Amino acid sequence: MKVQQYLENQLKLAGKYKLSEEDKKLLDQGVVAFAMRKLMSKKFRKWKLDPACIERSQKAVELQVSKNEPIKVIYFQGGYKLWRFPSSPEVDWAEFFNIAYVLNYLAPIATAYKPGIDLTYYCHTLLMETHDNLTTREIKAYMDSFQRLLNEFGEYTPKNIKMSILRDADIYSRKEYFEALEKGKDKASEDIKAWPEAKVRDFERMARLNIKWKGKDDWTILSEIEKEEKIHKAALYEQAATSNLPRVMDTVKAPNIVLLFTKATPIFIGIGSTYASIAKHWVGYGVLEVHNESYIPRILTSSQFEKVKTQEKEKVSISLGLGKNFSVISVYPQHLTLEKY
Repeated sequence: MKVQQYLENQLKLAGKYKLSEEDKKLLDQGVVAFAMRKLMSKKFRKWKLDPACIERSQKAVELQVSKNEPIKVIYFQGGYKLWRFPSSPEVDWAEFFNIAYVLNYLAPIATAYKPGIDLTYYCHTLLMETHDNLTTREIKAYMDSFQRLLNEFGEYTPKNIKMSILRDADIYSRKEYFEALEKGKDKASEDIKAWPEAKVRDFERMARLNIKWKGKDDWTILSEIEKEEKIHKAALYEQAATSNLPRVMDTVKAPNIVLLFTKATPIFIGIGSTYASIAKHWVGYGVLEVHNESYIPRILTSSQFEKVKTQEKEKVSISLGLGKNFSVISVYPQHLTLEKY
């Protein structure tokens, strides 16, 4: 199969599914049992499920099915493209592969359950101005391009699969958000004292990766001590945004919503970002890897991207009408041996 055809199939067929005989037998147990089997499928999830996550997800499905309404699913992500990639500030093949993957994951449920699926991508946007030193313009460019990409997939998905974006800025005004974020940061500064050192290091590692030192403000002129303070503060903002913004939590973590993320937690089903990747797509770069007669979508972290830059690859021209960052894709003729991060 040619690369062009493979990618076209990803775009046009991702949300479509035909029930197998096994699926039909499983449906005899009811829609809830069927949906839960598909949501917990080992084909997609990358980690063992926490019992609390199973219980929460089951209740969310039951609530929607009892009302004969679409099953609500939210996938959490950052509302920006990592500045280290040439595709920044807009989406690239990483987002393309993720959307196709999530649609593949949810398509069996939509096929079996007439009310279908409401899929929402929840995006941190305001956070990135403080956390990563990004401009409002960069963030808007990413979100606009992500919406366009969703629209392109929406042209081909069944009518009972709805896709949308929810931003932190849809829940808080700018003033309210940054006031709440500062309060959350103060609480996080207390919480972090009880964290294992490895968790603190991981948050600070992500901050180092994400901060654009010459961005909204010029932080390149800061001393090393001041830069370390920025990194530490960014880690606190990250914790505040994920745990200490009550209006966001009340909205996106409602009991009738199934929650997805790249990693697993007691409330999130961890499905990674593609079949072969756990790297977060908004801080990753999409490529293809040749596999037998087909291809494997890979999402590379920034360190992986640098590592494979000089490896043999083919730059293949693509014509799908998706705009910037989608006219060419890198195709690697061999399996890429990659570290996790």
